[in-house]
Amino acid sequence: MLAFTIKAKTHESAQSLFDALRRFDPALGGTAGDGFFVSVDVGDERRILEVLDAIHEHVQKGHTLTRVELDGREYTVHPNT
Repeated sequence: MLAFTIKAKTHESAQSLFDALRRFDPALGGTAGDGFFVSVDVGDERRILEVLDAIHEHVQKGHTLTRVELDGREYTVHPNT
């Protein structure tokens, strides 16, 4: 199964992203030494787009750019300027 993994610098930013993705049943993990992450399992293209839309909305609300990994590839979600 495919999964998004979103890296966060702080526990607070990871928790904020976790809250934004709550409807997708995310997992929150990591440590202060290794960094934090939120992961979300996705099974089909529709779910991928729904999660990406939620991440984009989160970033648009003033949160910093977000690095997202899906299937071993990294992407960056930037706020619109």
